[in-house]
Amino acid sequence: MQINPNIKRTAIFGNLKFPVREDYVTHFLENGLVKDEDEIWSNENYVNVIHRHWHGQGRNGCIFALLAARRADELGWKNYIVTEDIDAIEAGDLTTIVERQIQEAIDNPNCEILSLLFSRVITDEQLVRLIVYLLSLNNIFLEDEHVINDYITLSVRVPIQSRNILSWVMAFGPFSYFPQTRQSAITEVAIRVKPKPEIQFKRLSKDYDAAHLADLPVDYKDEVMEQTWENTLKRTRIILGGEPDHFSAAKTTFTLPNKLWTLFYKDFNR
Repeated sequence: MQINPNIKRTAIFGNLKFPVREDYVTHFLENGLVKDEDEIWSNENYVNVIHRHWHGQGRNGCIFALLAARRADELGWKNYIVTEDIDAIEAGDLTTIVERQIQEAIDNPNCEILSLLFSRVITDEQLVRLIVYLLSLNNIFLEDEHVINDYITLSVRVPIQSRNILSWVMAFGPFSYFPQTRQSAITEVAIRVKPKPEIQFKRLSKDYDAAHLADLPVDYKDEVMEQTWENTLKRTRIILGGEPDHFSAAKTTFTLPNKLWTLFYKDFNR
């Protein structure tokens, strides 16, 4: 199925307009695709379609990601969708499955990016509980945390290729304190599961000990890459309302109010 091009777009940045989570719900209900909202978030196909559409509209600022979302299957961008609520996630039954999904993505030569989608994680408490859950997994760890005024940023990493390379994990979700480029319809944890290709666009990082989402190989000519890079910078500034900063940087996975993090993080063993 496809999202109607006339879907309502509540998020407005200059001449750019994007749908938010509530707009997708309205779209599904008004078009008679579901009887209630719960049907959307319990249906893996619907969640997948919404996820691809959101990235394909370019709200995250990156035009490379916009193009990649539209060619996701071809380029090896795979999703693993969790429709259970946070209580079920914390119960532990999914732990082995999620860990295995990450490892299988790392081992799969046809997978470049793995997105873990948590369709029912929408509140502040649910988000923090999800982060704590993720950090309890064997193949995810917190590399750094940084307090800036009332906020804390968390840098989450996944070791790949015999653990010698660290993947910089990027998160998205329907949370007002995320940078505008990260405010997606569905809570997502995106993991680059392959090291940098030997030959890559000149403007990308050459730190071969780190793996970034931007390292995804795409088959565009240099002049197209250069123009897309410049357009990405312009688009990102429009959506952010200024220059990129520590909160929106690739090295930052999550941005949270510090008091929220400390409130629900008390019992987690740092």
